[in-house]
Amino acid sequence: MSRLTEQEITLQVGGYYNRFDRAKNYDRHLMREGRVMQATEVNEIQSKVYDRLGGISDALFKDGDVIDGGQIVANYQTGEVICEAGAIYISREVRTIPPATLHIPVTGTVNVGVRLSETIVTENEDPALRCIARGTKGEGEPGAWRLRVNVTWGFEGDGAAGDFYPVYAVDNGVVRPKEAPPALSAVTEAIRRYDRDSTGTGTYICDGLTLVRGEDRADGAQVYHLAEGRARVDGMALDVPTSRLVIYPATPDLRAVTTEVHAATADAATGQRVDVAHSPIWSVTSLSIRTRETATVTHGLYVGASDDLPYSSVVSIEKVWAGGTEYKAGVDYKKTGDAVDWSPGGAEPDSGSTYQVTYTRIKQVTAKNLDADGFTVVGAVEGTDILVSYMQALPRYDRMALDSAGSIVWYKGVPAERNPIRPRVPESQLAVGTVYQAWRSDVRTVYNDGVRVTTFDDITSLNSSIDAIWQELSRQRLEADVATREGGVRVGIFVDPLRDDSLRDDGVEQTAAIVDGLLTLPIYKAASYPCPASAVVPMALDYDVQTLLEQPLRTGTVKVNPYQAFDPLPAKVELTPAIDRWTETQTTWLSDITRRFRSTRDGGWALYAGSNTTTTTETVSSSNTAVEYLREIDVEFSLAGFGPGEILDTITFDGVQVTPQA
Repeated sequence: MSRLTEQEITLQVGGYYNRFDRAKNYDRHLMREGRVMQATEVNEIQSKVYDRLGGISDALFKDGDVIDGGQIVANYQTGEVICEAGAIYISREVRTIPPATLHIPVTGTVNVGVRLSETIVTENEDPALRCIARGTKGEGEPGAWRLRVNVTWGFEGDGAAGDFYPVYAVDNGVVRPKEAPPALSAVTEAIRRYDRDSTGTGTYICDGLTLVRGEDRADGAQVYHLAEGRARVDGMALDVPTSRLVIYPATPDLRAVTTEVHAATADAATGQRVDVAHSPIWSVTSLSIRTRETATVTHGLYVGASDDLPYSSVVSIEKVWAGGTEYKAGVDYKKTGDAVDWSPGGAEPDSGSTYQVTYTRIKQVTAKNLDADGFTVVGAVEGTDILVSYMQALPRYDRMALDSAGSIVWYKGVPAERNPIRPRVPESQLAVGTVYQAWRSDVRTVYNDGVRVTTFDDITSLNSSIDAIWQELSRQRLEADVATREGGVRVGIFVDPLRDDSLRDDGVEQTAAIVDGLLTLPIYKAASYPCPASAVVPMALDYDVQTLLEQPLRTGTVKVNPYQAFDPLPAKVELTPAIDRWTETQTTWLSDITRRFRSTRDGGWALYAGSNTTTTTETVSSSNTAVEYLREIDVEFSLAGFGPGEILDTITFDGVQVTPQA
């Protein structure tokens, strides 16, 4: 049963009337003394109150907004959806919904939401509705009936009764992120317009949302992991609270390569490796070689007969013999089609006797040890041609994007054997990452090239770097200017790099000091004082205690929740480690450089390994790149907080069964 209309309620409930009409603009009921109060007026007051409150709530929420709890967890492999209890705004009211477990399809987009139905309850179904005023004439008499609203979890297309209100969208078994209410349309639109005007597009990543390649599925579908994070898409806020599993059934664009020729150079018995000209290979459609075979043939029943060879596509006859007699081509026999023709009139075997023929023919074979670059051919005659036709998988760039609702959208680029073109993503969607599809098992690169917001720390660091660059540029200009001047002009002019005091004028009193490349004010006097012999433990100077700030008062106490009225704590799950962070270092140019030197008498430098050493570590270059693969580690988990008698049936982690054996 779905929602009941006023007409349906009037037909089912005898004596029920409701004259509420919003178009009449009746604001209040004006009750008068001495006048009869009608039951329909009470119904009108209820309808007016619901309509007025519903207008306010509709301005704050929309159907399907999750107010409290109400989260769902989907298993992308089995389609099992666990829905927890919560409060969801449905049909102009926040309604409480109990927990449930659903089973949905794992392919395509499925809407999971709430089904709402109404039933009329009379005093027959609920005796408590009868009058409870003891000692009155109306005791035990029936009164007003009740309209019960039933709210349950369901999904679109499950065939259950009731009106369906979508709450979540599940794409291929992965729950799409949902914006938290309230979303005031006027305020949201103003923020959206400001964001687009200030940033240009209003589409960028605030934090997280990195794309990492996972292990592909058995059916060939590609698997990626999208990390949690925040972003703005077309000026709208998008929050992905947890990482998402992305399944992309990528298929290549194929190009047919027909009759590619390769020379057979290896022995027919051992086989020959053939590397194609246009890799990678997706499938081999045809492979033809010339093979050498020997067959036993029975001669015809008359002189000059033609004897068919056992196979077609014969190219040449190399040798014909019977016992110790070898027949000559063109004199005793000739090749006619796929047969040995004895019409030349020379010597020939007796009618009905057998003889041997060695010949070559074109044969369709199967490629062995097939990979993306080539295959192995067995049986080809050396010096002949190998003809192969195959389908080439053209390399391509694919881009993953998110729309304002959090749905994942894939865009395919223009495939090409060399220099494929990356696809463009609409400005109304957020480009997260680009995948280079090389269609090889070991080559598929993920680039996290989405536009990311620049923090104020990064801006400050950039400004400092720019100031340092300008300072260094000015210093080098001064040095270059002095070096290019004429000798007579630049006498007495120099640039001091402030490395030491070697360029300072010894004949003039110096009132500054050079420390670490800086010209600074000097310290004229500095002295050290030893600790007294009596100081065997840390000591403080002599002091007198004085009261500077005093608070003699203190706060009182009050019991918090003295009756211990609270819901039981949920179960606690701890992962060890909860977050996996690691750093992979790769040295590109030089190994770690640590050198120890000391000056010699002649002014040179010599390697020194004595007790007094100076260590210098030079970093040639460094760069940070997001890893393409998540590493595999062992994760321990502990579960606690379950009540007595609660027995766990199954435990899954990201769809993987992790139920302990004991």
